[in-house]
Amino acid sequence: MAETDKRRAVTTRIIWIVIGVFFLIMVISQMMIYFGTSVKTEVATLYMATESIGFKGVYVRDEKLVSYNANGIISYTHSDGSKVGKNAVIAQVYKNRSDIAVRQRISELESQRDVLTDAQALVGTDTSQLESFSNQITEKHSELLEDIYVKNYALASDLKSDILNLQSKREIVKGSISSYDTKLAEIDSEIARLRSQIATEPYDISIPETGYFISRVDGFEERLNTTTVFDLTEKDIEEIITAEEIQENPHGVIGKLVSDYTWYMAAVLDTIKLGTVFEGAQVTLRIGSSNQNVRADIVKLKRLDDGRSIAVFKCDMFLADFIDTRVTQAKLLLEDYSGIMIPNSALRMSDEDGSIGVYVQDGIVASFRKVRQILSREEYTLVEDTSEEKGYLSLYDNIIVEGRDLHEGKIIG
Repeated sequence: MAETDKRRAVTTRIIWIVIGVFFLIMVISQMMIYFGTSVKTEVATLYMATESIGFKGVYVRDEKLVSYNANGIISYTHSDGSKVGKNAVIAQVYKNRSDIAVRQRISELESQRDVLTDAQALVGTDTSQLESFSNQITEKHSELLEDIYVKNYALASDLKSDILNLQSKREIVKGSISSYDTKLAEIDSEIARLRSQIATEPYDISIPETGYFISRVDGFEERLNTTTVFDLTEKDIEEIITAEEIQENPHGVIGKLVSDYTWYMAAVLDTIKLGTVFEGAQVTLRIGSSNQNVRADIVKLKRLDDGRSIAVFKCDMFLADFIDTRVTQAKLLLEDYSGIMIPNSALRMSDEDGSIGVYVQDGIVASFRKVRQILSREEYTLVEDTSEEKGYLSLYDNIIVEGRDLHEGKIIG
């Protein structure tokens, strides 16, 4: 009986210990909820930012329409933006589409023949060029993948031919192939067969002068040039930007010729954002989605009464990717900044002196750090790197970007 009572007492004691531990855990949990909170942090790192003005600009060049007088189907012999010489054939007019397909196939075979003929000239040479050929093939292959990624298919096609040329030369020098005579004979035979299928020789269209050829026109060629660009009003610029794109060239027009690589860009910009930018200044423009930067001169800057300004930029850098473009998105880059980027949601005001700063995680508590702002945007603020100053934000601090009821010394972890 005494033994039973003893066991019962031990059991009761264990139960009370378990209950006590449970309540202790509950109390500690409630205290953590009351005094602490979960937070989200980001590490303070250096960031580069550029002050810029985004705008839509109108390209203006000296352009001449190229006309022709023939009936049939047009096949261009040059890609847009190609530089063509005086009296060069820029297009051919065929009676039917099948002749175009045959002619294109002949052109492909002629290119293959040129590649193999070039490679065959290396028969009997030593193997010292093998490493050079292999390196060039690797380099060209990387460029090919890059052009395909950015959808620059014209350059990709040229690179494909270059790679075939190098591979053919490498095989000859290695001795893997002794001669391309059989392949060349097959190509010549196929070219002769295809030529016999062409019903009528095409009509050649040539140009009388040197320039950069573009197959598509937009209707502004005779209105816009490097002289009239200085007379454009804000209404003119906005009309061109919003104009509907012409789907096909007018009858009798095969394209246009840009006489020079110099181009102008007209735009309407916010006067306040321009700040101290002045006429005659040399600036940097970032053109299109390719993020290509070019240096340009501001050759006109006219302040308007409505808080805007007409700006005309001049650039002597040829941009093949935009040669057939009339309107493009661009940025005027004003100044580069370096500092620590902070989400605006992390900015707080000090309870002590009203200074602006952030809370950082310092061990298990929140600690306030002052900041000095450089520039502010809709979603973030760039602040100075104040790592050497006591009480200010330092690089690699854990900035609290999400947290409730933050204050100095609050337990957060």
